[in-house]
Amino acid sequence: MNLLSFRRRVGRPLLLGLAGLLFSFAVLHKTPAEQVRDYYDGHLRQLHAALTTLQQLAPRADTTALRRQFVACRTEYKYLEFAVEYYYPHAAQRLNGANLPETEAGEPGEVIPATGFQVLEEYVYDAPTDHATRDLIRQETDNLLYQVRHLEQQAPMLTFSEAEVLDALRLNLYRLAAKGLSGFDSPVAHAALPEAAVTLHATEQVLALLGGPAAVLAPLARGRAVLLAPAATFENFDRARFFVRYFNPALAGLQQAQQQLGIAYVAARRAVRPQAPSFFAADAFDPAFFAPADAAAPTPAVLALGAALFQEPLLSGKAAGRSCASCHVPGRAYTDGLRVNRSLLAGTELARNTPTLLNAALQPEQFADGRVHFLEDQVHAVVTNKAEMGGQLSEIPALLRKKTTYQKLFAQAFATDKQPVSEPNIRRAVAAYVRSLVGLNSRFDQYLRGDTARLSGQEVLGFNLFMGKAQCGTCHYMPLFNGSVPPLYDKAESEVLGVPATAAATALDADPGKFGLYGIAHQRQAFKTPTIRNAARTAPYMHNGVYQTLEQVLDFYNRGGGRGLGLDVPSQTLAADPLQLNAAEQQAIIAFIGALDDAAPAAP
Repeated sequence: MNLLSFRRRVGRPLLLGLAGLLFSFAVLHKTPAEQVRDYYDGHLRQLHAALTTLQQLAPRADTTALRRQFVACRTEYKYLEFAVEYYYPHAAQRLNGANLPETEAGEPGEVIPATGFQVLEEYVYDAPTDHATRDLIRQETDNLLYQVRHLEQQAPMLTFSEAEVLDALRLNLYRLAAKGLSGFDSPVAHAALPEAAVTLHATEQVLALLGGPAAVLAPLARGRAVLLAPAATFENFDRARFFVRYFNPALAGLQQAQQQLGIAYVAARRAVRPQAPSFFAADAFDPAFFAPADAAAPTPAVLALGAALFQEPLLSGKAAGRSCASCHVPGRAYTDGLRVNRSLLAGTELARNTPTLLNAALQPEQFADGRVHFLEDQVHAVVTNKAEMGGQLSEIPALLRKKTTYQKLFAQAFATDKQPVSEPNIRRAVAAYVRSLVGLNSRFDQYLRGDTARLSGQEVLGFNLFMGKAQCGTCHYMPLFNGSVPPLYDKAESEVLGVPATAAATALDADPGKFGLYGIAHQRQAFKTPTIRNAARTAPYMHNGVYQTLEQVLDFYNRGGGRGLGLDVPSQTLAADPLQLNAAEQQAIIAFIGALDDAAPAAP
């Protein structure tokens, strides 16, 4: 054997061995973000495989096998949810949106049919014995596979950063608390608890890949054990205790890990501040997120001007004598206590009940039909509405300039403006004042922050019913308890409840609601979900003020809304099945709602 042959025969194994060693070294020394990427790719492949198996089972498998495989698919999605929701929100909506038709803000006339796991869940859990239902299962599984293939195509371009991963995990924990544990994600199977356990497990695994210390991972493991306890059911689970003892420590651990690892917070303008320790924290929500770019800064001078204008009858012109405070009375939680207020047009009433302005800033749409986005536009619409205030904004500055007090207030608030007394500044000042009426310090909030003596046993029971058996939390999202959709709170949901015209419930209320904006069929009688914070002080209730007491409201929901009352409500989004709440349970929910009153009326 010559030397060249020896080198060829011996060198090749040496080179291959060296290459393998280098490959192993590279795998072992992947960055945390690269390991998260591998985790994502692996679960995406497993989701694809699980859905493919479900597709194969659809034609002939028995109900038990179909449901078992559906659970396997949902489980794989829950391991991916933090990333899919964060990087591909449109795909997330198609994979796991509510089983209701949607419209896009930019194309309100185009109706998007529901698709995804929640649609599939109804088919799978509806005893699918007939061929038609099995075909629907197969078709919906096809839709899911289409979205998964799209994610797989996008995967090579996806780059994780540690800051984004931690941000995504935090947002996903908010999603778990506000939507997952309320049953929003699993309305038929009621798999909220095991799915929440998967979410915590995914958070634990990903955080470990990033180098999170064991002490930080422990609350996630403990929370998972509580969710999977043999005696825990959707209806009896103590969510209040879970949030205080397990969920909040998990969020605190996430923040601790981020600080210990030296990972910066993402620079994002968001409803919940990225650096907030929890969305239960007193200053977690940023009202500026819901404001336009040219909103006035909430300086003391601007708020003082806004408060004065809020009480000023000149906004309704020389003769009407109506101010914002005429209908939004501070002592009545910024409502008026009336079914509907009187109209300035002779012999008529206003169409809708006066809503509270407390926390009105923390929503992306204003008015019951959501027709404007910003408080500044709401001020303009109300002031110029002939039935509500009847003012002419073009004339109001001249009227205000006649008062020395206002010239001084405007000059202090808008010192850099050549003409501070102007239409835009009137709108901006009043909007800034309303935006300051944010109060998230009720006894409930204090309880969730650790002062567990602040709620009675009845109130805790009421909260657990609200978030569980009564299904209230699937529309009134915690912790704002309005229809702003967590965890981004960048859109507001409207619901068709079937509200009757009178308490006798003999006919549906005639108000078309959101249908009046674009004429979309499924939005007929749809109204924005209002907050129930401070609701104990804001009677009467519903968009038309039809109910005088919370007892009447609970009875309406308990009976299944308009359809449960026997009314014809084709597009009702509220489940028509009775909730089976007994009298004590209804009173407990009402007691909890009372615990959502702010400790003191919010004011600048």
